[in-house]
Amino acid sequence: MGKTQESQEKTRWRRAPELPQEVFAVLRKPNRAINPVTIVATVDADGTPRTAPFGSVRAVTPRRLRLISAHYHDTYANLCRDGRVMVALVAPPDIAVSIRGQARVAREQMNADKHSAILDIDVEEVKNDMVRTGVIESATTFSPRDEIRDWFEAVIGEAENM
Repeated sequence: MGKTQESQEKTRWRRAPELPQEVFAVLRKPNRAINPVTIVATVDADGTPRTAPFGSVRAVTPRRLRLISAHYHDTYANLCRDGRVMVALVAPPDIAVSIRGQARVAREQMNADKHSAILDIDVEEVKNDMVRTGVIESATTFSPRDEIRDWFEAVIGEAENM
């Protein structure tokens, strides 16, 4: 192993009990800004793993994430029944993490949308999944359609201001 590679190996973190600053910054977009899409993994009642993309996951603190979910969504039902959750985030130039946590309903019915809830995720562990052999060139982002832009800004604003 060369000296540079050895040095990188020593400084690269593997696991953390909270969001490292660079991860927190990606998920802490203020003023209703668009975040990268995350993949939220839950477990169905029969034990089947389930994933879903979310554009509403936001960092409240390095130890807490917040997401908005419709009541009819499988993710919402799974998290109400079994709060175990993993959130995957991939963002340029070198963020690829799995965030393990415990979810709970923070607001069962939003003021801005009676069909949606706000869930908080207490971060238990962040695992660095980034490989050292490349860079991430882009992230997937979510943009609301024009006809729901006001709704989207209202629900994101409500989640940010809790």
